[in-house]
Amino acid sequence: MLKTLTVLSCACVAIELGSMQTIAAEKVPGELVGSWLAEEIEGAGVVDDLQTVLEIREDGTYGGMAGCNSFTGAFSFSGEAITFGPTAAARKMCAPEVMEQEGRFFDALKGGLGWKVERGRLTLAKSDGRSAMRLTPLPSPAAAGVEVTLSIPDAGTVDRQKVRYDCRGETVDAEYINAGPVSLVAFSIGGTYVVASGVISGSGARYAGGRYIWWTEGEEATLFDVSKGEEDPGVVCERRE
Repeated sequence: MLKTLTVLSCACVAIELGSMQTIAAEKVPGELVGSWLAEEIEGAGVVDDLQTVLEIREDGTYGGMAGCNSFTGAFSFSGEAITFGPTAAARKMCAPEVMEQEGRFFDALKGGLGWKVERGRLTLAKSDGRSAMRLTPLPSPAAAGVEVTLSIPDAGTVDRQKVRYDCRGETVDAEYINAGPVSLVAFSIGGTYVVASGVISGSGARYAGGRYIWWTEGEEATLFDVSKGEEDPGVVCERRE
């Protein structure tokens, strides 16, 4: 792998969505379905601590987090090849290392790709046999995690509420947990599992965890990545019924 990325900067621009032609897959092999973490792109390694995730869904759509931007699209099959259709993605700018990896990732998805799943890993190959990408399964938090129990004095009862959001095409299921003076929110985005704790806010509800700030007001939530600097406008997530 490449050296660990230690500095991220963000010069954010307006979001632009590419046109997406819906291409329904008639039958998606079960071994393809899931979230895959890129460990090699076009024969080169990936940046440590930067997750590039490809999610292949059974309804013929794909999506995930390329590194700096989330994306979505549809795919189809032709013989033994899989073709990823036009991608709709945000157009933010991050650190050069991040953008370089993201560019290689999107380039690797172009054209018809051969695929095989061996020993739990997915390999995508160009028509000339060159490796386009090697990926490893990204386990869900429920499958790979452990249970943590907290004892909160004088809490009385625990209130838990699950809310589903649409965050620029990526579905995020957030669980709010309130027990006495403790307020938490837990969610996964771009393959990263986040637990954030409530902090003082002038308006709405503000949570901080790791490098993320999750701020809710009314029916919307905004996710900020503090590693991208103070100019990061955040990702607006709209509540879904």
